[in-house]
Amino acid sequence: MRDATLEDLAGIVEIYNSTIPGRIVSADTEPVSVEQRLPWFREHDPARRPIRVAEEDGEVVGWLSLSDFYDGRPAYNGTAEIGIYVREDHWGEGIGGRMLQEVIGRAPALGIKTLTAGAFASNESSLGLFGRFGFERWAYFPRVAELDGAEIDLVVLGLRLTEHYDEPLDEEEFDPEEAEQRITQFVTSADTLSGPPVEELAEQVADLMRAAWTDLEKIMDGKPHNKLLATQLLLSQRARGLRPDDPEQW
Repeated sequence: MRDATLEDLAGIVEIYNSTIPGRIVSADTEPVSVEQRLPWFREHDPARRPIRVAEEDGEVVGWLSLSDFYDGRPAYNGTAEIGIYVREDHWGEGIGGRMLQEVIGRAPALGIKTLTAGAFASNESSLGLFGRFGFERWAYFPRVAELDGAEIDLVVLGLRLTEHYDEPLDEEEFDPEEAEQRITQFVTSADTLSGPPVEELAEQVADLMRAAWTDLEKIMDGKPHNKLLATQLLLSQRARGLRPDDPEQW
C-alpha cells in the first residue's frame, strides 16, 4: 500500500463508480467524473488526511481515504472519517482489512484520536469489517437516505483510539480473553496465544507482517500503541518461528 498520486485518481473513481449501481455502498445515484473528484483529492494531505491505495500489477485494486470530520472545523481535528473501497474482482482477498489495519496503526502519527465511518444498514460486509476491528455502532439514523424509492437506514460507527493505548505489552502480561474479539480475523479455529506457533496461524499473519512490519516495530518500541496492533504483533512473533527472520523474504 502507498499514498495515492494524481495518476491514481482515474482508478479510484472507477472503483467508486462501480459501487453506485448496487445501491448498498454509495449515496451517489449517478457516476462521478475524475474532474468532479479533483477538489476532493486535493483536500487530502498525506501527512494528515491521506488517501492510500492497494496496487496489484500496476493497477489500483482498492483505496482508503481519511477525510475531515464535520466539515473540518478545528475542534474536530483529532477525528477523521474513513472511506474504504475495493474493486469487485478482488473482494474476499482481505484488502479492505489490511488497509483498515494500516490506518489504525498510523492514526497516532497523523494526530488522529477518533475514527468514524458511515455505512448503510444493508451493507453487512462493511459493518462486519469495521466490527472486526473494534468499531462500535455509535448512531443509527432510520430512513435518512432514499435510493430508487427505497428508504435506507444509516449506521455511524466509531473507534476511540486513545482508549486502546497502553504501555507496551509482553507475552506474560497479555490477556488472551481480552483480545479474543480482536484476533478473530487471524485465529479462525481453536488457536490462542498459548502453545507453540502453528502453520495455519503463520499463514494468517503473513500478509499483515508483509504490509505493516515496519510500523509495528516502531509502535512497539517503547511507545504508546494500539492494543489491536499489539495483539497482532504477538501473533506474528509466534508465527515467525515458522518463517524466515527477514520479513523481506516473505
